[in-house]
Amino acid sequence: MNATLETSGYAPTAYRSNRKAPEPKENNQQSALFRKSWTMGSPLSKGASSGLIPPGLLETWHPQQLREYEEIEKRKGVAELQERHTYHGRLDEECLRYATLPKLSWALLWMQHGGRLTFYILFPIFVFVWVVMWFMEPADVSFSHYFSDAVLPTLQFFFSPMLLCWGLGRLLEKKYPKLVYQDIKGPLWELNRRTGMVTLFKDPEKEGQSGEIRGQAPFHEWDGYLLSLPDHQGNIWYRLVLVHKTQEWALPMNQLLAATTNREDVLAYWDLIRQYMDVTKPLPDIPLFEAYRYLDPTTRAHDEKTGRDPYHWRNMNEEDYDAFKRKNQTALVNHSWR
Repeated sequence: MNATLETSGYAPTAYRSNRKAPEPKENNQQSALFRKSWTMGSPLSKGASSGLIPPGLLETWHPQQLREYEEIEKRKGVAELQERHTYHGRLDEECLRYATLPKLSWALLWMQHGGRLTFYILFPIFVFVWVVMWFMEPADVSFSHYFSDAVLPTLQFFFSPMLLCWGLGRLLEKKYPKLVYQDIKGPLWELNRRTGMVTLFKDPEKEGQSGEIRGQAPFHEWDGYLLSLPDHQGNIWYRLVLVHKTQEWALPMNQLLAATTNREDVLAYWDLIRQYMDVTKPLPDIPLFEAYRYLDPTTRAHDEKTGRDPYHWRNMNEEDYDAFKRKNQTALVNHSWR
């Protein structure tokens, strides 16, 4: 974790694609069950990168969001900008570190938004069913009798709990935000570009384990795998998983790019992760990293040489950005994936 950086700004363990990486010294300690659970077929290629961008990352971090975030950071002041290195979660030129809210926070958020979404989805369906059933009732049945017998019980015992969860969750979020958005206890994993290390942390929810390392190894000792899983409708969902070559360490990477039915999205995601970790190449040129490009030595040299506009993404209008996304999507579909 605290590897000494060379004058280049990177540790000796930093991943370099132009250098032959040594194989792990220890023997393979993975069980057959572990391999069956986390690997399918051969590892993904570590050859030439496609240079393409997963559409999900372009949707999550877009120019308008960057401009709004930058405005918020300006209002915070320089002192708080310098504190980003103390955050549990980071996505910048140094590392991709994932941390999540405590379980209680997620339970309260699911209570609110689960109740809201379920009500929005089911209530119109039930209204339609109630109307159809009403017209099917005998002529001598009054509406008040039908309502009290068929509609009211469903409202009381089915939809009322949804509205209660929604309302209570919204009230807590508005009046007691610190209860809902509790302090993050610690990170779950980290990919560090400067040191080249991939780190898995222990469960931060457990007493005394926050920030403690469960497993750590250089990036070249990890392989990428395309995991696929069918859903109930028969659709195949894909996600990226990093698996250590010898230890029983597996890191699902679906927190930054959710599982998708588009196989090529995950392959582009793997290429992007490899480029991010490769200090012989600049950071992937996506909106997410633009504000940090000048802080990375290789990227700064590349941008100075090519004359890249430091505000390329942040100054881009929505029409040009939509055109770029369409071009990227077309290239993604037409690319000859290995």
